[in-house]
Amino acid sequence: MLTVKRYPGATEFIVHTSKGYGTQMFAICFLSFSVGVALLAFEPAPSLLLWISGAIFLSSLFQIISGVNHESLLVVRDLGIQTNCHSIVPWKSSSKLIPLDSIREIFIHEAFRKFDVCYYMGIAIEREPQIHVVFPTLLPRRDVLQKIYSETLHLLKQET
Repeated sequence: MLTVKRYPGATEFIVHTSKGYGTQMFAICFLSFSVGVALLAFEPAPSLLLWISGAIFLSSLFQIISGVNHESLLVVRDLGIQTNCHSIVPWKSSSKLIPLDSIREIFIHEAFRKFDVCYYMGIAIEREPQIHVVFPTLLPRRDVLQKIYSETLHLLKQET
C-alpha cells in the first residue's frame, strides 16, 4: 500500500506491508504457543508435537520481530533523497541520506527473485560501486514504482 505525503518542496512516499501478513503471523504464533501449552498440561514428558509447536512458535515470533513495517522515500527539492526502512523493533530501522549532487541516475529495473520476476527502483550514487535499492524489502509493484519514479524525477528537476 502506498501513501504519499506532500510538503512544501518535498514529497514522502511510504510503502506499508499488508495488514494481513502481520495478523497471520501473530495467529500462527499464538496457535503454536497454545498447542505447546496444552501438550505440556496433558503430557509432562516432551513429545515430538511439543518440539514442532515450539519450533513453529519461535520461527513465527522471529518473523514478527524481524519484519519490516514500512519503507519510505523522502524527496527534498534542492537537497536530495532520504530512504528509510522502519522495522517493528527500533534497532533494526535504518536511514540513508543521498545528496542531490551525488545522484548519478534513478531507474527502475527488473530482477529475478527465487522463481519470480520483481521490479526495483535503484539509485546510482557517485563514488559508490553498488546500487542503492529503494524499498529493498517490500519491493512494491511496477505501477507503484513508476508513479514514485515519475514524481521523484519531476520534483528533483524543478527549478526554484
